[in-house]
This record gives sequence, C-alpha cells and structure tokens, in this order.
Amino acid sequence: MSFWPVKTTTTKPGPLEAARVSIRELSELGIDIPSHIASPIIEVQRLGDLKDAPPELQQQFWTAYGTLNSKIKSPEEAKRYYRRFFYAILSALLLLQLYYSSFITVQKGLLDVSSKIEAAEIAPAADGRADKADAKKNDLYEKRKTYLNATEYLMGIPRKFGGLLAVIGLGSGPQTINRPEVVAQVELDLATSFAGSFLLPLLYGMLGAIAFVLRRLSDETLSGEARTLKRRYSLRVPIGALSGLAAGWLLQPASGSVTASLSPFALAFVAGYSADLVFAAMDRIVAAFSAPPSAPAAPQPDPPPPDQPKADPANQDDAQPDPAQGAGPPADKKKEPAARGDRQEQAQESSDTPMPSSRAQANL
Repeated sequence: MSFWPVKTTTTKPGPLEAARVSIRELSELGIDIPSHIASPIIEVQRLGDLKDAPPELQQQFWTAYGTLNSKIKSPEEAKRYYRRFFYAILSALLLLQLYYSSFITVQKGLLDVSSKIEAAEIAPAADGRADKADAKKNDLYEKRKTYLNATEYLMGIPRKFGGLLAVIGLGSGPQTINRPEVVAQVELDLATSFAGSFLLPLLYGMLGAIAFVLRRLSDETLSGEARTLKRRYSLRVPIGALSGLAAGWLLQPASGSVTASLSPFALAFVAGYSADLVFAAMDRIVAAFSAPPSAPAAPQPDPPPPDQPKADPANQDDAQPDPAQGAGPPADKKKEPAARGDRQEQAQESSDTPMPSSRAQANL
C-alpha cells in the first residue's frame, strides 16, 4: 500500500475510433451528418485500419475528420457548455424573481391591512354595529398576523446573511422595542430595494449575454475548436452582468420612445444582450467631461440701416442714361447747358468768390 496515488495512463483513441465515437454522439443528439463526411469514415471503418485504405480514401477520411471536429462537433460542445450555463442562470433568476414577487406581495398586503386597522380604530362604531366592527377588526388582526408570519418566513435567509455582519462589527447596535408590523415593513422594504436594484438586474444582464452567445453559436457557418469558441465568448457573460447592473444608472430612455415603456428588468436584459448601449452611454459621459471649452463666437457686424439715401446722379461723373428711357436725351437735359451758363456768369460777377471747378459747377 502506497501513500501516493498511482497515476493511471489512458491511451488516447486513434482517429478512426474518435471519428466513430463522434458520429455516434452526434447521431444520438439528433444532428444530421452529411454523407460526404460520414461515407469516408464508414469506408475506412469497414477496412479495419486506416493504413489499409488507398491514398485517395485516406485523403477523404482526413478531410471528413477535420470537418467533423471543427464544424460539427466543436460548435456542439460549445453550445452544450453555454446551454448548461443558461439553465443555471435561468433557474437562479426564477427563484430570485419568485422571492422578490413574494416580498412585494407581502409588503403591499401588510401596508393595506395596517391602514385599514388604523381607519377602523379611529372611526367610531355606530349603535347596533359595534359587534360587526369588532368582528371586522379581529379579521384584520388575523390577516395582519398572517402577513407577519409570512414576513418571518421570507426574512429567514436575509437575517442569516445579516448575522454574518456581526463578525465585522456591523450587526451590533442599540436594541429598541418597536411594533412588529413596523419592523416587518422596514425589513421588506430593505429586501425589495436590494434585490430589485442589484441582484435581479445582474442576473437579467447575464441572461441577456447568454442569449447573445447562444444566438451566435446557432450560426451554421460557425467553425473552430470547442476551447476556442468557449474562450471567445467567456468574457461576454461578466460584461453582460455589468451592463445589466449599470443600465439603470446610465440609460435614461426618452419619454415617448419605445424604450421608455420597458421595465428596469427588461432594460437590464437588453443591456446584457447588447453591451454596446451601455458603453456608448459611458463614452458620452466621459466625452462630456473631457471636451475642451468652446471658443467665444465672433461679434457679428451691425446690419446697414434700412433707409439709406440714394446717391445723387449729378455727383457721378460717369453717369449713364437709363436705357429704358430711349436713345434721345429728355427735354429737361436740353435746357441744362443754358442754365449752367447763367450760373457761370453770376459766379464771375462776384469778385470775392473764386472760380469754382467743373465738379463744383456740376453740383451747383
């Protein structure tokens, strides 16, 4: 008898035996194997040994063997792996969702019964109806007691978890005597807040990520080794969990849009299925903090006044006649030389005033 375990070496099956086992496993799963893949393997198996097969049959066998492992068997192994992962997450999600729904139901029922009891105690009973009022109060008391018992049952696991906090000094505190219904209401409120804000969005995000992976693996053209396929999508699940958890923090759907009608859990599932939504929101937030300040706008020139006096045609030396008035000069321009000559004679008679220039004469 030895203290060290004896390592047993297992012989690796040959390619012919491995191909035969793979065909059998895939056939049991109901997967259709094409004839051009199964025929060479069956022919070599009939011969008994791969060495006895002719070269063409050996080439066909290796081609079929590689196609069988890379395009049929490996994707099926990856699908099987993530399918088991999907069932585990779905089971945990359904249990937690049932637990959360029970919390919500008991919380609403306890609050409703407490308000009815307070209203019954305040309202005075009419004459002749005191017995009925007392019977109604007793029924309400019994109903509240039932809800309190349900709270004790539901809070069993959270209280055990909270008892672990006493190890690090967070479970001890001043003990106060409160009404049982008030304590139950606070405990239910804390439990629903924690489960609805953290645990359920986390699981819904993981479920959305697994749905994305299974959709990609269902592609018939997908190929590669099972280990490679598992590694390719291994980070998708934690990314989906993080996206589902952060969806309620970063994604704010616009009012009136399709996403505005989604519940927080549905939004977490969508964020886990497509993590790009959360990453795009994070990039926008980072860009808002890291964007440089915009430069001040240049001052715009003042617009010209609407009513601006037109230039006098007499001040323009190169004034052209209006072509719409015809080729001949108007009658007023025929009298202009005589009037200009009279103005010149009057200017020459004055000895104090110098002789004006031609432009000044035109202005006159």
